Amino acid sequence: MRVLVSVVSLFFLGIQALSEWSYSGDDGLEESRWPEKYPSCGGERQSPIDVKRREVHFSSSLLPLHMVNYEEEGLELSMTNNGHTVQITLPNTMSMRDSDGTVYRTKQMHFHWGGRDSEISGSEHTIDGMRHAIEIHLVHFNEKYETYEKAVDQPDGLAVMAVLVKVEDYTENDYYSTFISELENVKYTGQTTTLRNVNIRNMLPGDIRHYYTYQGSLTTPPCTENVKWFVFQDSATISKAQAERIENAVMDHHNQTIRNGYRRTQPLHNRVVEANFPYSPDEVSKNHFYMHEKISHGLKLKKIKKKRNHSH
Repeated sequence: MRVLVSVVSLFFLGIQALSEWSYSGDDGLEESRWPEKYPSCGGERQSPIDVKRREVHFSSSLLPLHMVNYEEEGLELSMTNNGHTVQITLPNTMSMRDSDGTVYRTKQMHFHWGGRDSEISGSEHTIDGMRHAIEIHLVHFNEKYETYEKAVDQPDGLAVMAVLVKVEDYTENDYYSTFISELENVKYTGQTTTLRNVNIRNMLPGDIRHYYTYQGSLTTPPCTENVKWFVFQDSATISKAQAERIENAVMDHHNQTIRNGYRRTQPLHNRVVEANFPYSPDEVSKNHFYMHEKISHGLKLKKIKKKRNHSH
């Protein structure tokens, strides 16, 4: 038994040594210094970005994404704590076709959240400077390269669908229950568990027809600039209690709770952000964000309400 414990301890020490970058500098190279080790992180097509709605170009040629097998029932998926977030491996039988006909197959999905100093907002992309509670990335690779490993270094190799998640105080989302309940089984870096009976489509927004799109990068090192981004206009919804469970569930390489695992927004430079829906000045009234204001007696939560959109 003592030998087994020693082997397990050495395994986790090895995992801890793998952390070469971080967001804050507490556990590896701090975000602003990523370009020192990963030159692409200092490039001019970096992600995430702030989507300034008034500057987005409407393109009528952009069709809704054609998604295959996302609604498949009874999936058993592997979920791992990689020291920065939790990552779910997706089968490449799931695919998405872009307006230009390119087909991308799924590789994995992972999550970005806040939680530090009572901050409930942790999305990477922002909309007019406003940050959502959580952001989910569904990572895909261009099927013409056959595997993710072959595609990852190609200039047109990757596509990521970004789901912004909002919080409503008492609106439990049962579709996230299995995922959240299994987080305790990946509390420590390197741990893996199996998610059973997961339906990925149900974890996405109700309306997936409309999106923003632009050319960008991976949001973590090596920050490769070969990602076509699709940020859904509509958002998914979970309760505040569910968000807090996610924020406090898993530990990093040094057994510190993972919080504020998101990169700051990057300059757009000469890139163009397009959308397949026209800009509406009152769109902000249909969206729901959590922001924070420092006030004399603590932190006040300010809420902008959104009407639910249940269309598919």
